[in-house]
Amino acid sequence: MRHPITVNITPVLAGLFLLVNPATGTEPEEPKPDQQSAQQPEQETKQETKQETKQETEQIVEEHSDISFSAYIKGSFLSETDFDSSIGTFEYITVNAGINARTKIGDAGTLSVGFDAGLINYDIKPSATSVVGDAASIGAEFDDITTLSLIGTYTDRTDEGSTWYIGGGLLSGAERDAEFGDSIDGLIAGGYLHKLNSNLEIGIGVYARTQLDDDVLIVPVPQVKYTIDQRWSVSTKGAGLNLNYKASDALTYGISGEYESVSFRLDSTHTSAPGGMVNQRGFPIAFYAQYAPNDLIQISGKVGSVIGSEIEILSTSGSEVATQDIETGVFGSIMVSFRF
Repeated sequence: MRHPITVNITPVLAGLFLLVNPATGTEPEEPKPDQQSAQQPEQETKQETKQETKQETEQIVEEHSDISFSAYIKGSFLSETDFDSSIGTFEYITVNAGINARTKIGDAGTLSVGFDAGLINYDIKPSATSVVGDAASIGAEFDDITTLSLIGTYTDRTDEGSTWYIGGGLLSGAERDAEFGDSIDGLIAGGYLHKLNSNLEIGIGVYARTQLDDDVLIVPVPQVKYTIDQRWSVSTKGAGLNLNYKASDALTYGISGEYESVSFRLDSTHTSAPGGMVNQRGFPIAFYAQYAPNDLIQISGKVGSVIGSEIEILSTSGSEVATQDIETGVFGSIMVSFRF
């Protein structure tokens, strides 16, 4: 549901007050026969003014009704888990906030632009078996990581109901004292979803992203949207898949699984990898729930496990400094979003 930008309602209220006696708040008295001819031009003028005011107001609303905004704040965590080789423990907390703008283009096109800012706090503790230069010893020196992203996406629908999209943007991740200019990555994505019938759409997407000093990451992503019945559905989301159950108009829950990764630049204070970069990857599998009590607010949460995690540390030349698998850990997240 789109919500128009606030319109000045003073002319509308003024028009309404033309129908009510300002002194008493009651309907005006019926004019006497000898007064009607004198009042007729004045009434016509007032009626024209009301009509012009109504048309101007409708025009303002129409101009802005196709623009909608949303904002959100999100927090997540990974509980303490071990590195596979028992060189230490690994955990983190993240906080993100963002804003999105969306507008309609043409009959079926939609352009959306989103900005996100985040903070990651790693808590990595080396064990007695850790040595200088391994992932635990380097990770123990991580400062807070700041992440930024600016992403734009255009989506359109064909006459047959199929959907295609293309998008791109810039990403940044860096320790507090790292050079911002050395932390920027590029992202481009596109895809097509073909509508086979009223219940099933299938397609393919491609996700390509630079990774600072590492090779470009290119991931083909199958796309599917399948409505099983009025309550059950299967859908892709990003590089993942959701099994959804619509319990009511306000509540949806299900199972989600998605590939996630983050890359960031190190500052120059690290002995083993000064100015290097870090890739951290994993596959969160979770139970999720979304609750929307009205059209303006939505609360969602996840709880589950991150499997297949690893952390990779590279030098400025892109050569490997340390790579370490991470055991399965419990994670959770909560997000609150608003539309206005």
